[in-house]
Amino acid sequence: MHRRVALIALVVCALVAGCGSRLTAEQRAALVVPQGGGSGTQEGTTPGEDGAVPGNDGTAGQPGATNPQQPNQQPNPPGSIAGGCQGTGGATDKGVTAGEITIANISDISGPVPGIFQSAQQATKAFVEYFNATQGSVCGRKLKLVSFDSRTDSGGDQQATSQACEQAFALVGSMSAFDQGGGPAATGCGIPDLRASTVTAQRQRTPVSFGVASNVVNLVSSAGPDLVKSSFPGSVGAAAYLYLNADASAQNAKSMQKAAEARGIKFVYSQAIDITDVNYAPYVAKLKETGAKIVYWIGSAQYAVRLQQAMRQQGYTPDAFITDPSAYDPQYIKQGGAAVDGTVVYTNGALFEENNAQVALYKQWLGRVAPGAAPSYFGMFAWAAARLFVTTAAKVGPQLTRKAMLDAIRGVHDFTAEGMVAPQDVGGKRTSACMTLVRLKGGAWSRLAPASGYSCGSLIDTGVGG
Repeated sequence: MHRRVALIALVVCALVAGCGSRLTAEQRAALVVPQGGGSGTQEGTTPGEDGAVPGNDGTAGQPGATNPQQPNQQPNPPGSIAGGCQGTGGATDKGVTAGEITIANISDISGPVPGIFQSAQQATKAFVEYFNATQGSVCGRKLKLVSFDSRTDSGGDQQATSQACEQAFALVGSMSAFDQGGGPAATGCGIPDLRASTVTAQRQRTPVSFGVASNVVNLVSSAGPDLVKSSFPGSVGAAAYLYLNADASAQNAKSMQKAAEARGIKFVYSQAIDITDVNYAPYVAKLKETGAKIVYWIGSAQYAVRLQQAMRQQGYTPDAFITDPSAYDPQYIKQGGAAVDGTVVYTNGALFEENNAQVALYKQWLGRVAPGAAPSYFGMFAWAAARLFVTTAAKVGPQLTRKAMLDAIRGVHDFTAEGMVAPQDVGGKRTSACMTLVRLKGGAWSRLAPASGYSCGSLIDTGVGG
């Protein structure tokens, strides 16, 4: 079941399917995961608000924490995530002034499924609001956010990246299903690109782009298959892999299946499903015929719903239906209802149902910038990306330049956002070795395995997509 840290990448990679803009709007819609509605806007800094929740990163929000002094005159509060950096180097690079750092977020807002990665943009905005209100500054500089809509299109990602190159110091928390479009532009201007996740192999190879949900297709953690084996020991002799028939999803499915086989899981059926196929009954009939007890799915969550509804219609219930974190979302439950109950999801982020200080902070400030919005896996990693940007910029110091920032990011190899996510090798661009299984039961998610924290394994090089 697993693949590269179950990372969103895998989720998204499947979504993205590497098909680029050649797909029709209907086909692209089949590859992406709805995350909510909204449209992209430009966001500036706003006055701070009361009530930040203390985090396990040593920060402590206080009512009225905003300091009325100028940024280059105010020290960081004790325990600030910006560290002890003081003073400012003035206008040291594009998007940097004595009192402000402009960052940009490029995410899919419009397109065949409106708002698919709105949650990543909302989370980035939430972090900027939180930081400016409670954390002081980064070496005397506040944060300013400029948001762009990549329109679920490689051309849209390219255009937005070109604009961001001229307006911002760095890209932070971005999520685009066709992120290969902006790679050349980002490389050309040398802008640090600290993404929630990189989705396409082309963006993964872009020298200035780093996914905080680190991942590569060919490296799969043994933790995934091992957790499935321990959770369903009587079923691993008869597993099946179904996936959308598109480049990235196919690569991920083949890589993950190969890794699972290396850990002792036997597959009796493997099948690609065309994104235009609306009749899933024959696939369910084959699952029943082969006696598959575990069904893996890679593709968008709404198509996972379609498959499970077909399974329910034929009275077929496997011991486990396993999919990526795109299903770990309230919309999945609303769309699937009883048909999706029992779904098992692998994730390398903290669980929303458990007590995690960084998740609580993210949820609180998300509620301030987007009332009613639900936290998401993608949003969690966008928040983590913004946090990593701030801490890294503080380490670079007052003389902040794009080159110095990139050099510092390349040295980040064990990032957890203070326990918000499993250890990520951001700078090394290597799949996380750790993961957790969660299960949907009675309309609510709960931990399946391990009993706490994450299970971490070794990385298996499957040779697929590398």
